[in-house]
Amino acid sequence: MQFTTLSLIISGLISTALAGNGFTASCSNYYVTGTDLHADCLNSDSSATYATQVNLNYCLSNNGGSLICSSGGSYSYTCSNCELASGSYFQCACSGGSGTTGIDLNSCVGNSNGGLYC
Repeated sequence: MQFTTLSLIISGLISTALAGNGFTASCSNYYVTGTDLHADCLNSDSSATYATQVNLNYCLSNNGGSLICSSGGSYSYTCSNCELASGSYFQCACSGGSGTTGIDLNSCVGNSNGGLYC
């Protein structure tokens, strides 16, 4: 039982680390519509590319007017005028802040075998 628990912990840490490494290294043609980030991502052996998407509400949160990586953060309820400003830099006007806030989505979103995740 301890081995299984340890394996799950290690697996979770690896998934978290991969998200932090960013999706842009293995994905292309990325864009945002509504709250969804879309991209074409390579699988783990680079033999195929998949059209994939992830709802950024599961990846981002508004923390006092600043966007942060946060599982299940639901940023869109308190942020507006959101867009990919440049590359993977995502910006919004969020309540609680003064002006526009932004975050590099590479710090929150990764590619796992051709699928985007946070």
